[in-house]
Amino acid sequence: MKRKPVIGITAAHCNEELKSYPRARYVEAVMQAGGQPILLPPLATAEDAEEIIALIDGLILTGGGDISPILLGEDPLRGIGDCMPDRDFSEILLTQKALEVNLPLLGICKGIQVLTVAAGGKIFQDIVSQCPDSMEHKMKSPRDFPWHEVTLMESQLRTYLGEERIAVNSVHHQAVSEVPQGFLISAVAPDGIIEGIEKVGVRFCIGVQWHPEVMMKDKSSQRIFQEFVEAGAGYYRKRLL
Repeated sequence: MKRKPVIGITAAHCNEELKSYPRARYVEAVMQAGGQPILLPPLATAEDAEEIIALIDGLILTGGGDISPILLGEDPLRGIGDCMPDRDFSEILLTQKALEVNLPLLGICKGIQVLTVAAGGKIFQDIVSQCPDSMEHKMKSPRDFPWHEVTLMESQLRTYLGEERIAVNSVHHQAVSEVPQGFLISAVAPDGIIEGIEKVGVRFCIGVQWHPEVMMKDKSSQRIFQEFVEAGAGYYRKRLL
């Protein structure tokens, strides 16, 4: 029997879960793409992170609250929302270990911000106060509908999707401000806010600011998960050699 690629999905605290879409949507998206999903609770040490990374073929950093400013090395600015520092610490550890071994990685909404911070980049704590000319990025309609378009730059993401522009949903108020070294910008909103990044020279390490797991009727969303899970399958095959 052919083994499905095992995809680790970071879990949220219960109060985050009630404010955002449940992990079930990520689980369903991975299964639809042919992967075997498992939920990863917060962990406390680099050794724990290394053990988890050794067990999985791909990692999804999920959405949720804000990243704790203490982990950004910054003072908290007005406008920052609820933080879960233990979850943030755990996901940064997991991401750093995943980057070390080029594990296929997909960061979604908060996940693109975790990826950025873990790789040495920076984020805006609050777009509204730090980017006063930006448009509204917290949508006022259900999340399974698009809110605005993004332009796809020359990148793996654009190659995978085969489009120059796609319509996406939007539920964030933090965003990437400085892309980490070794990464490029793959998508931008009409107001210039970074909506996608990816690591150069690896099979799959992509962060998107929107929630494709909620829009799985959309071909672009399906394609993101299909390419990610296929990268996980390739990673598993390579480990067997």
